[in-house]
Amino acid sequence: MEMTETNLNNLVTKSNKLIEANYKLGVVEQKIILYLASNIQPNDSDFKTYTLPIKEFTNLLGLKGHPKYKELRQITKELMQKVFEIRINKKVVQVSWLSFVAYNETEGTIDLRFDPFLRPYLLQLKKEFTSYKLENVVKLKSSYSIRIYELLKQYEKFHERTFLLQDLKSMLGAEGIYPAYGNFKQRVLLPAQKELNKKTDISFEIEEIKVGRRVRKVCFRITSRKKNTDKPLTYIEENFREGSTKTNSFSIYAKKLALNMGFQLTDEILAKWEKYGGDRIITLLEKIQGRHDIDNPIGYITSILKYNVKNTELESSTKEQPILEHLISTFRKSKEKLPYWFIQEKAIEEIQQQFQMNFQEAQVQFEKIKVPLCEYLNIKDSRVERLNEDDEKKKKELEERLKKYKVDDNIFGA
Repeated sequence: MEMTETNLNNLVTKSNKLIEANYKLGVVEQKIILYLASNIQPNDSDFKTYTLPIKEFTNLLGLKGHPKYKELRQITKELMQKVFEIRINKKVVQVSWLSFVAYNETEGTIDLRFDPFLRPYLLQLKKEFTSYKLENVVKLKSSYSIRIYELLKQYEKFHERTFLLQDLKSMLGAEGIYPAYGNFKQRVLLPAQKELNKKTDISFEIEEIKVGRRVRKVCFRITSRKKNTDKPLTYIEENFREGSTKTNSFSIYAKKLALNMGFQLTDEILAKWEKYGGDRIITLLEKIQGRHDIDNPIGYITSILKYNVKNTELESSTKEQPILEHLISTFRKSKEKLPYWFIQEKAIEEIQQQFQMNFQEAQVQFEKIKVPLCEYLNIKDSRVERLNEDDEKKKKELEERLKKYKVDDNIFGA
């Protein structure tokens, strides 16, 4: 066991996967977890049991008055019962935060220890992690503010982060609580904006990305509020962004963006993409940071790159791009391979409903995006499908004729 003292300059260091996991904790519960994480040292190979004086514990959590052991035990008991979900490849794993909590009533202390499953997400992290000082979160009074702070701190050096609205609600544990965007903005986003600006080392502005009248995505424009605390870009990223033509700089930066999303880019894949242009590849990789609805990022990016070669630049494809993204997100959920005719029919219905178009307009839009859509979903070329459908019709017609001839033969034979 290790007796600890609260040091607000301690760093909280968490794996990006843990930051992006879906969970909902109260503000006091979050502060318990973050306090423990701030006591982990870079060379720790396993979790320790941390012992904290009860008085210091209550001050840290911002509890007023003199809460009794019973009240404190209720707080930690509820935390012990809460689990969060983390995605590991194709698995969704449910994990507890703590392995045990013990109250030493005669000594006036409390012992806490992390669940062993959390080792890869909190111990000896070498890549894909985010660090910040404990002082940035202990004064926050909203659990949503703490979660938004972490999600934006992760992308501070990129200066912006975009979420699908539904994904953002899931990460914050607000799914189903604030179904209407206006309510979600007033109760979650704006209070967090005010708190972060006042109490932390970052601030943000909100940009709403709409499809029709509905807000589909939320873009956070992130500003660092303390100079020289973190470098906004690494040396390699600066070289690339300043127009460096070095292949090595492009390759490293592209691979880093991919790792931030949880997949690996090989030199072979980058070589295949090279013909589409480095700027276009980097722009697309940056644009999809924070997306969690893409199961096959390499296939998705390849389809979009091919699509934009035949059409306008990525940024100017304002109408077709969100339609393509929406349909890919819709159809990728199917575990079975879907036939072209079904995709066509349902896609046109989706475009009509989600993008407020009539049937003819939806048909035109589908024709524009059907090639990259089919490539992403691994569906045969539409012309082949149509030929197969025609063959099937001819086969049925032939079978009907043969039945008729057989009946006629029976009549004449009789």
